[in-house]
Amino acid sequence: MIERMNTSRNNRADVNPRIPDSANSKTDSLVLWTTPEVSRYLHVSAKTVFNLRQRGLPYLAIGGAVRFDPQEIKNYLTAHRRLATHRLRQKVRKGKTV
Repeated sequence: MIERMNTSRNNRADVNPRIPDSANSKTDSLVLWTTPEVSRYLHVSAKTVFNLRQRGLPYLAIGGAVRFDPQEIKNYLTAHRRLATHRLRQKVRKGKTV
């Protein structure tokens, strides 16, 4: 039988100390997403995120790095929402105005 050694490696509390709650409330609003994180959120490629940036997707340029505010991404999606083409045709066929 192999015994486990009691090392700091086995004790995760030593590796990731708990951040005080007061610090969390201040930093929650400062979380920014990278391009891969936005692409995972939107379920698209990084190239599509780049193309969306050219069409108005809000981003921050910090030095040479590009970052995104999650709330601004969500607001952009809400403001630029539109019906899929097949849904639009269904509404027209039923005589509803768009």
